[in-house]
Parts: sequence; structure tokens; C-alpha cells
Amino acid sequence: MNVLIVDDESSYRMLLRHALEEERWTVYEAGNGAEGMDILHDEKIDIIISDVYMPVMDGIKFYKTVRATESVQEVPFLFVSAFDDDYTIAAVRDSKKDGFVRKAKPIAFLKEWVRYLTTPEDRRSPSPPVENGRSKPDRSTDRGRGNARTPII
Repeated sequence: MNVLIVDDESSYRMLLRHALEEERWTVYEAGNGAEGMDILHDEKIDIIISDVYMPVMDGIKFYKTVRATESVQEVPFLFVSAFDDDYTIAAVRDSKKDGFVRKAKPIAFLKEWVRYLTTPEDRRSPSPPVENGRSKPDRSTDRGRGNARTPII
């Protein structure tokens, strides 16, 4: 499987690269959406993992550009972000072929999402992966802290 990681944090890209290569997946990296589009034009990508907030071309604009590009518009898209406020979650939710994982979640959970999104819809579970049986972010420990400008650490 070919995975494209798009994130302006090189340390997070390196962490994901290492974890995904353990699965024998081929990993491509980009520092922003514009670089990601260049890779999408040159390589056959099976899934995109993209940060939301990045310079040059952020994840939302990158997502919209991918969905408007016929040759790659069906590639599953998994957003990752340190933010899980209502604005960010609303901005990244679109269809059943896309997902959102908070960066603080275990890498194993992100891998579950990758497997889920790359499984053909007629063979995948009717519900996307949820950690600890919760379908919504657990805000019991971070009340009043998360918003589009303040990461939840």
C-alpha cells in the first residue's frame, strides 16, 4: 500500500513513516498540501494522511483540491490534528470515505483507520474505528481547553 503523509511537522512525519513502514507500506512525505499535490501527480497513492493546519496549502484546501482532481478524487483521506475542537471536526467531516484522528491518539488507532479507509466499502465494517468504544472525542479531561488556536496537549 502507498501512503502519502502531509504534515508540516517533520518529527510527526518521521514517527508516522516509521510506524507505517513496519506494516510494509510504502510512505511518501510532503510538508504541505502543495507538495502533496506534486506527489499525487507522480505516484499512485492508496491513502492520504494529512494535517489540518499547515502553511502554504493547509489540509482543508489540500482536501478540496484533491476532491476536485479527477485522477485522485477517490483516494481516501485521513485527517490528523492536534486540535479536536468543534470547528476543526466540522471542517474535516465530509463523507464515509474520510476520517479524522487526533494526533494524541495511539499510532495503532491511526493504523486501524488506514486499514478501514482502504478496505473496499462493500467489505468494510459498517462503523469506523472508535477508541474505547466512543464515537465522539472524549472531552471529559480537557473541558474549556481546545479551540482552533490552542492545541490540546
